[in-house]
Amino acid sequence: MIKTTINCALFIGVVVLCGCSMFQPEKQTLNITCNPSDMVVKVNGDSYHCPAKVDVRRDSKVIIEANKKGFDTYSKQIDYHLSASAKWDAVGTVCWFFPVFGFFSPGAWDLDQTEVAINLQPVQ
Repeated sequence: MIKTTINCALFIGVVVLCGCSMFQPEKQTLNITCNPSDMVVKVNGDSYHCPAKVDVRRDSKVIIEANKKGFDTYSKQIDYHLSASAKWDAVGTVCWFFPVFGFFSPGAWDLDQTEVAINLQPVQ
């Protein structure tokens, strides 16, 4: 009886801890600061007043554009990479197959940058 209980507890623990990336949120917060501060910034086509905190998907590229009359246009693309939880999922997949499912979730990725400081230069 005790051996069965221990085996069940271990099985449940392994299943719960596998695929940690699946338990990560699908969005990540992007903090944007601007100079001058009274401009509108577009993040993936949506407009925000600067400074802004924008929740974006962590498993896709982010395109930031900013412009203001009398200043040069700013544009930036932020890429993404495997998260630490995805790396642990890779290790867990070697021992137990189920963590592989974490790779199919947005939580397996992190943005390369979450802090963006936009400093527009005056047109010359």
